[in-house]
Amino acid sequence: MSYQVTARKWRPQNFDEVVGQEIVTRTLQNAIKSERIAHAFLFSGVRGVGKTTTARILAKALNCLKGPTVSPCGQCDSCQEITGANSVDVLEIDAASNTGVDNIRDLRESVRYGTARDRFKIYIIDEVHMLSKGAFNALLKTLEEPPPHVKFILATTELERIPSTITSRCQHFTFKPIPFSLILGCLKEITRQEGIEITEYGLRCLVSLAGGSMRDAQSVLDQIVAFAGKQISDEDVRVLLGVVDEQVLGPLVEAVARRDRKEIIGSVEELRNSGVDPQIFCAKLIHHLRDLMVYQVTGWEESLLDLPDSARETLDKQAQEFSKLDLIRFYDLMVGCQSQLRYHSHPYVHLEMTMIKLIELAQLPSIEEVITRLESGQAPRVTEPPDGPQAESRDLLETSSPEAVAGPGGEKVKPSVPARSDQEPMAPSPDQLIADLFSSLQTESPLLYSSMQQAAEVDLSEKKLFVVFAHEEKIHKDLLLEPKHRKQLAELCAKITRSTPQLEVKLLAPVAQEADPREDPKVRAFVKTFPGRVIVEKKVEE
Repeated sequence: MSYQVTARKWRPQNFDEVVGQEIVTRTLQNAIKSERIAHAFLFSGVRGVGKTTTARILAKALNCLKGPTVSPCGQCDSCQEITGANSVDVLEIDAASNTGVDNIRDLRESVRYGTARDRFKIYIIDEVHMLSKGAFNALLKTLEEPPPHVKFILATTELERIPSTITSRCQHFTFKPIPFSLILGCLKEITRQEGIEITEYGLRCLVSLAGGSMRDAQSVLDQIVAFAGKQISDEDVRVLLGVVDEQVLGPLVEAVARRDRKEIIGSVEELRNSGVDPQIFCAKLIHHLRDLMVYQVTGWEESLLDLPDSARETLDKQAQEFSKLDLIRFYDLMVGCQSQLRYHSHPYVHLEMTMIKLIELAQLPSIEEVITRLESGQAPRVTEPPDGPQAESRDLLETSSPEAVAGPGGEKVKPSVPARSDQEPMAPSPDQLIADLFSSLQTESPLLYSSMQQAAEVDLSEKKLFVVFAHEEKIHKDLLLEPKHRKQLAELCAKITRSTPQLEVKLLAPVAQEADPREDPKVRAFVKTFPGRVIVEKKVEE
């Protein structure tokens, strides 16, 4: 008997066997029962989630000798021919190899003729997004008003490439990625009936690589069986698929918590020697960080974590080592690292340095903590183990607290800290208001931000936004005074000052050649930022 791959051998043959698409199958079954069957369907979703399979089942349900029925018999000539993809009245067309207008014209000609035997002539067009623009246009009229004996089923993995004129003529069904637990359950049943021995750890590794695709998971299972036979060990899975072992990932995360740089370097070297792809490792670590965050927020929820019970103790221990802010910082850094590794000439070195950065990120206090400590006159916190290399620096910082500051004569002097009521928040300074304004402009309007940077002077208060430009910067003054820009500035200032300041823009007169350079607006702006005395050099005639 010829060999048949798992994905074909275990392809669902009726609606009840389709996994993870209950909404789609239920809707189609109800439509058949109520005899409200559309003339065109559009199935969209990622690869390997059952689009073509469901299209074939729908074709069997419509053309079954006992049909239309929600439970095709699978025994009649029509059902068997559709299953074998050799039915005369159910035509499967690959749009990737039939992209032109001429192909669609041939289809339009064949639509006019009746069926050879079955109830409906059904066209299943796979990867329909590959059709050319002209082919789509040629299909429009036929798709909207086909003969009563014709049904269209279109399938695509790239819905955004389908013209709206096509989608509006079809009943659209979205096929979602199949949940981890459902794919795992199916693989367990397949391996049990096929006599394949593999641990749950190995199966979980296969499912994690599938990305919600049942076909991908079954293909990977075929690959590992071809490599190791029907007795599959965890080591076989790790060697063939290059998956990251939990025995490596767990200690590495704990090394970050202990700030053990030496162990991190050794772990990355072990990954290099094992041939693990750095991008695969980053993806695994990113998902692990997500699991830690979910555990901190919701606790142990099997439906959210997709982890075995044996991982609960490790997850609980690591979740206590890091704050939510740490995990967010780690996530951002690792996502950037994964993107950069694709083009990096030294991927393992980049991964190694990124992992060491995680230690430095874990030491950083939050912005709120820094502000609180500074307002109370305390030194910023430095989190480093007692015997770490920054111990001496930490001691110096501690001695610079309000109780231990050396005065000019060597005596201990307590610095004066202005008292402030907790009930009365400190009003922001003018410089802080201007900084907030420029920060908002940089995000909301790069054009205004660029113009405001050319100003010789900017003042912002609750009553007025005062901007001064040099004479040669008139173009920037005119830009700020445009109605839409005035409105945008007013809205941003209102958010910052909690009031509605008026906008006043002035243009300085041209500076005379013999004028005092200290009156130059750019010099004044510089002195305002960096206080000091301006020394003017004058030529002395001999």
